[in-house]
Amino acid sequence: MTFAATIDFRRAGGRLRRIVAVLLLSALLAPVAASAATERARLPNGDRAALVGGRDILLEAAPLAGEGLLAFCRRLTGDTRSCREVSRLNRNPRRLLAGSRYRVPYEELTGDLKLAVVRALFPNDRGGFEGWTHRSRGESLDRVAVWFTGSSASSAEIRRANGRRGDALPSGAEIRIPSSLLLPIFRVEPPPVAASETSTGTSATAADPAEELGLEYGEDGQGRYAVYRLRGGEALYSAVVMRLTGRDLADDVNSLAAEVARRSGIVDVTDIPVGYPVRVPFDILLPQYLPLDDPRRLEWEVEQRLSAQFRNPVRVRGLDGVTVVLDAGHGGADVGAARAGVWESIYVYDVMLRVKRALETRTLAKVATTTRDGPSFATPERDVLPYSRGHAVLTTPPYPIDDAVIGVHLRWYLSNSIYRRHATSHDGDRVVFISIHADSLHPSLRGATVYIPNAANTGGAFGRSGGAFASRREVREQPRVDFPLGERRKHEGRSRDLAERVIGAFRARQLGVHPFQPVRDRIFRGRRPWVPAVLRYNAVPAKILLEICNLANDEDRRLLQTRVFRDRVAEAVVDGVLAYFGEG
Repeated sequence: MTFAATIDFRRAGGRLRRIVAVLLLSALLAPVAASAATERARLPNGDRAALVGGRDILLEAAPLAGEGLLAFCRRLTGDTRSCREVSRLNRNPRRLLAGSRYRVPYEELTGDLKLAVVRALFPNDRGGFEGWTHRSRGESLDRVAVWFTGSSASSAEIRRANGRRGDALPSGAEIRIPSSLLLPIFRVEPPPVAASETSTGTSATAADPAEELGLEYGEDGQGRYAVYRLRGGEALYSAVVMRLTGRDLADDVNSLAAEVARRSGIVDVTDIPVGYPVRVPFDILLPQYLPLDDPRRLEWEVEQRLSAQFRNPVRVRGLDGVTVVLDAGHGGADVGAARAGVWESIYVYDVMLRVKRALETRTLAKVATTTRDGPSFATPERDVLPYSRGHAVLTTPPYPIDDAVIGVHLRWYLSNSIYRRHATSHDGDRVVFISIHADSLHPSLRGATVYIPNAANTGGAFGRSGGAFASRREVREQPRVDFPLGERRKHEGRSRDLAERVIGAFRARQLGVHPFQPVRDRIFRGRRPWVPAVLRYNAVPAKILLEICNLANDEDRRLLQTRVFRDRVAEAVVDGVLAYFGEG
């Protein structure tokens, strides 16, 4: 540059400085404008879902401690094939830094993460038996097709199904993606029960249990709550506490009813006007009754959809090649629930004998039992049964049930041994496990409840030690169990399928069924839910704990002391197993 040119530059310095300032300001504002086009939503685990420019969905996830790129990709996408694309999207990091978030394309995510991301970004979306209803943010129909079906080629069929002409979607438009087009994670399979009811007792067309009950939500100085307006003839303890919190033990119901009454300003629980707004705190609500964007609701919905993919694929005639493992709850020194002189252990053992007899006379199934009272499996033909403490677990050697805890754990060890022997030479999905019990709940309740294992809360290695365990062959075969998450989801799905079939059979035979959510994936006793050991540590994929009635209810207890009722229960159980394997 010449001296003259330098003089000219200096003379123009003020104008140049203004130009540079404008350019710098534009550069500073550019990221803000870009970020303004990105919508983000938080996932339950702290990661974020991002919708960029109304077109691209990304997961912004933090690596786990010590996690490299390969492990990061495998965890979020299911394999390492997407690592190159993930690396490019994040400017090829040499290593992943703790506390930083890295972007993963939606299309590469595993099914459960796809669902979690969509539920976080689009909380007004809802799934149903006929398809998925999506509320648009202004994206094109092409993008909707990619997100929910995995291919833009589906956009034409989605367009026809919604009677639309073009691909442009105004913000707020609702689009239904037919179930036949959806990725599996977005499908809702109808439960195999009566057409008018699902296993939760709500309408089969209702996609949202909270919406079905007309729940509203609010917040006060004590936190967030749901509002349920009482209808004619409803009581606080049944319509609200039992239905919305899942508690049905008398002490729990009464305690929570008092808590809800205080929160709602109710002085007299026996005189509540129709339409009164009852407030139920979020911390005691079942997750399905929380708002759609609540983290606990999101987690529940993801787990429900994942396990729903694992319904039983096996179809056999007459249960040929099927092994049914039957377990009668309690026994020996452990009499179980006892009301008005009726011992649970005595009557559920009799029901187990009747199920065994019905299976062996009606089907080709092989039956294995976990316990026996005496030297044979004779079924007494009488209504009121004699007392007995002679039950033993049929391990090698047998264990006379002197300790309830040892007896419980030896049952799942025995069941696992039976399953291993069957699975070695046959299809492991042809084994089912049924533990038969009689509950003791709030006396207003009647009917059957079925418990299944919950995938999210049954992880971790477990085993028992001590002389009673070490001396049993079945324990020595495999002292500890540890089921990976994928296997636990399969167990939950298979077990739910079996449970719904059994509940459907109870209804078909006009036997009583718990009025609120008769199929449950955990037991509530107090504030903490738990899964029974015979389900939690059991290797059989399809396993249920069947509570056939409520001993605290006078009518249920009277019925249990009749052979006719116990035979009807046994026949319903067999009907349910047959339906699970494709018959009936």
